[in-house]
Amino acid sequence: MNTDGIRWLADKTPTWYGYCIHLARGLEAVQLVNRIARGPAPVFIGEYTAEGIETYINSQDREMAAVRYGTHGDLAFTVAHGYWPGELGPGYSNHLSRNSGEEVFELYYETQNPKAPPPQFTFYRDGEYACGFHMYMHTWSHEVTGPDATLIQADIEAAGIHNEDRRETAHLKSLDVIQNRFALTLPMGQILHGSLSAALVHGHHVDLDSSAGAGG
Repeated sequence: MNTDGIRWLADKTPTWYGYCIHLARGLEAVQLVNRIARGPAPVFIGEYTAEGIETYINSQDREMAAVRYGTHGDLAFTVAHGYWPGELGPGYSNHLSRNSGEEVFELYYETQNPKAPPPQFTFYRDGEYACGFHMYMHTWSHEVTGPDATLIQADIEAAGIHNEDRRETAHLKSLDVIQNRFALTLPMGQILHGSLSAALVHGHHVDLDSSAGAGG
């Protein structure tokens, strides 16, 4: 049984910028990586720790985004690294679920953005946008959007997220609702401290040496 859940993201973000994470059912992890890639096909570069992939990206002559990826229970997952803010996540995810039976969950939070946007949750199912909301509603939209908003509307109201004025508490409560409603879990130790397979997904050359990184 996988017990890590996703609540830990409220206290421990995988990157300095925050987090951009996708989880999926009905897709293999490599399929998810291929759909996330923007522009050229992804370049698979071996296994890296979180620190190692950031070091590798910073050693290149261009700003690139990468994901580390894997499988945890019945979920495929990706964790973005490098220069992902504004390049991956909201606005670039509508195509991640394409077919019946495919579920994709997006967790996105730019902690270093000077505009201080709230963490966001988005759910795609059967090739369509299902629902989403801001995980801090006090000074932002209180609306749960999407045709399947009722999936989580009652849970959000029961948790008091609409009226919670402390960002950190609203964030934690929101992750708890999402975790319980959709049975989501991520391997905290492996993401924060272990090695995972990695791929470059934005800003890279098509012909970049795919053997460039064994390690980290």
